[in-house]
Amino acid sequence: MEELVVWLLAAFGCSSLLMMIAESWIRQMNGVAELPSVHYRLLLRDSEQVLEQVVRKLLFRSYWSGKPIRITLIDEGSVDDTPQICTVLDRYPHCHLMDWQEGVAAGTIVTIDLRQHEK
Repeated sequence: MEELVVWLLAAFGCSSLLMMIAESWIRQMNGVAELPSVHYRLLLRDSEQVLEQVVRKLLFRSYWSGKPIRITLIDEGSVDDTPQICTVLDRYPHCHLMDWQEGVAAGTIVTIDLRQHEK
């Protein structure tokens, strides 16, 4: 009798786990088709000291608000390590590296100017 109860509990646990995995997969698949609600464009020029911090803050805010975001990195000829940092951030799904002349997707667009102005 105890063995039957253990088997029933194990079967229930496995089926519950499979349902959770399936629901998570379905949510991810539906989320891929949706456009991000906010698109951030970061204008960069010699911004190596603030770039990663700003991206982390935007992701933190997105996580806690529950709204997906897209971050576009636009470099205007940096001479420091900004292009290398952009290349690393471009590997992640929320960031995209693009040229200044390229178009952007429709939706809410927020432009943040991180360019270091020449003195």
